[in-house]
Amino acid sequence: MKYLSVGRTGMQDSDNQYFRQLFIIGWSFFFTVQIFAAQPGWVEKRPVDPNYYIGIGVVQKDIHHDYIQRGKNAALSDLSSEITVNVSSELLDIAIEQSGMTEEQIRQEIRTTTRNELDGYELVDTYETRKEYWVYYRLSRALWAMKKQERLDKAITLSRDLYQSGLTRAESGDITGAIRMYLQAFEPIQKYIAEPLKTSVNGQNVYLKNEIYSQLQRTLSAIQLAPVKADIDGKYSMALDSPLQVKSEFRIGRKDPINVANLPLEFLFLRGAGELVSDVVTDEEGIGTSQVSKITSPEQVQIVRVKMRLDDLVPGDTSLTLVRNIVRSLAAPETRIVLNVSGLVARIESSESNFGKPLEVAYIEPLVKNVLSDRGFSFSEENSSADFLIDIEANSRKGSIVYGQHVAYVDMNISVLDMRSGEEIYKQSFTEVKGIHLDYERAGLKAFENAGERFKEDFSETFFTKVFSEQ
Repeated sequence: MKYLSVGRTGMQDSDNQYFRQLFIIGWSFFFTVQIFAAQPGWVEKRPVDPNYYIGIGVVQKDIHHDYIQRGKNAALSDLSSEITVNVSSELLDIAIEQSGMTEEQIRQEIRTTTRNELDGYELVDTYETRKEYWVYYRLSRALWAMKKQERLDKAITLSRDLYQSGLTRAESGDITGAIRMYLQAFEPIQKYIAEPLKTSVNGQNVYLKNEIYSQLQRTLSAIQLAPVKADIDGKYSMALDSPLQVKSEFRIGRKDPINVANLPLEFLFLRGAGELVSDVVTDEEGIGTSQVSKITSPEQVQIVRVKMRLDDLVPGDTSLTLVRNIVRSLAAPETRIVLNVSGLVARIESSESNFGKPLEVAYIEPLVKNVLSDRGFSFSEENSSADFLIDIEANSRKGSIVYGQHVAYVDMNISVLDMRSGEEIYKQSFTEVKGIHLDYERAGLKAFENAGERFKEDFSETFFTKVFSEQ
């Protein structure tokens, strides 16, 4: 009896476990059916409501742990894209022309601005399955229009105040300050690049962005840059004796020209090369001055361009691209200065003798001239016009005769004096430079030839390094 009782209990436990599993499976199936049966209509078909903007987002739950926040972001991005579908083609064309941006860049700017300014939206519903999370937001069209208009009005008011401040500064003669204000006036409205922005300025109805842009163009076109001295003489590897200077004036209508002070300028070699002060600001007289500390190109005609640095007047905290793109599209005033560059001048005094007899055709002097000519030097017979005095003394002497071969030696001294400072900047001696030939005369000439090669290598490395690095 005890054996049969134990067996019956085991059978009862097995039956209970079976029914529990069956119950769980049944409820799971029922729950799954209910989930899919309860799928809302907005998931299957996007709703259309004339009173609301719609935003729907869906995220894969098994991929993103933060699927709720991601779903919200996706829905709001969808909502903002619906708001910005319609942009006036005419306003878009104007924005492209003025900003230099592409249509896609402008549309992306609008989408970003709209997304950042979303406000007043409401959660309508959510829905999720084991794998997906859906979220549905909406925003009242009337509420959005009201809030957008409030932001526009505020931006237009601030921009208009900055613009009028620029006009006032221009009237007082502060042209640079006026330009700075015009550029700052773009900042409050740069997020509304494709909006008409109609307002009143000094009693006239205008489209504000177009008005600021046009006034900026008129102001820049009325600024004239002219060199104080258009042609300046200089020497290769040396500093200019005269400064580079330009005069900046504002000319419009019949008014007397106004000196444009505090105008940022850039001095830049367009042709040739040199070391100069590139960033300059005009003084109270409208004069911008730069110094060339060294001309590093041997070109005879060199050109320095002087151009207004409009970028320097753009507010430093500008985060969006509109203002800087507008600046790049504008033609900034500029002018040019011509440099007439001559090479350095050398005077050569040479004494070359072969066994005490002056050479009819010198060896060392022509070599020196060739080396210097390659570096743009010219030559003079007068000390007064020479930058350098080069003194050459070279003499040969006889050596021994070995198996019919005659040996000669050349001793050579070369000195270079900087005539401007009086400093001896190069001095070198070459002794016992050997030459071998069938007779002494030709052995002496061979020694001169060998001495010339040694001199050429040393002179190029030492003299030119000294001259062109210290001028």
